[in-house]
Amino acid sequence: MPSTRKPPVPVSGIVYGEIIYWGTCLSALLVLFGTIKSFLETNSAVSVNYLLDAVLSGKSVETIWLSSKLQQVPNTSIYLATWTSGESLTVIGIAMGVLTVIPAIFLSAIYLWRSNNHIFAIVALISGLLTMVAPSGLISP
Repeated sequence: MPSTRKPPVPVSGIVYGEIIYWGTCLSALLVLFGTIKSFLETNSAVSVNYLLDAVLSGKSVETIWLSSKLQQVPNTSIYLATWTSGESLTVIGIAMGVLTVIPAIFLSAIYLWRSNNHIFAIVALISGLLTMVAPSGLISP
């Protein structure tokens, strides 16, 4: 019976996978900690009870935020100014998990280039740049 050998996993794939794996694990822990902290906080800017009641009653996003203590839809500066609150830790954890892909793409592009996969390395660089620019809103359809 002939034995089939599996092709070796490229180093670029291992680098990408490890960064995504550990980034996702760390961000999931941060989201979990932030969520637990949100439920335990008594004097937060927006209470979890209010948010859950408003969402389950079918209010719109703008109505929910305008009726809260913040009286505005939160933006990045609000979350960074209150980064120790549970709500902010949860949002920062989600953002960290999503943005983990950026260093993963760029570091895997380096290994793709070293392994003479120049086209894939260039495509990885382009997709990394697009991933960085997309959330900024500079490119709109």
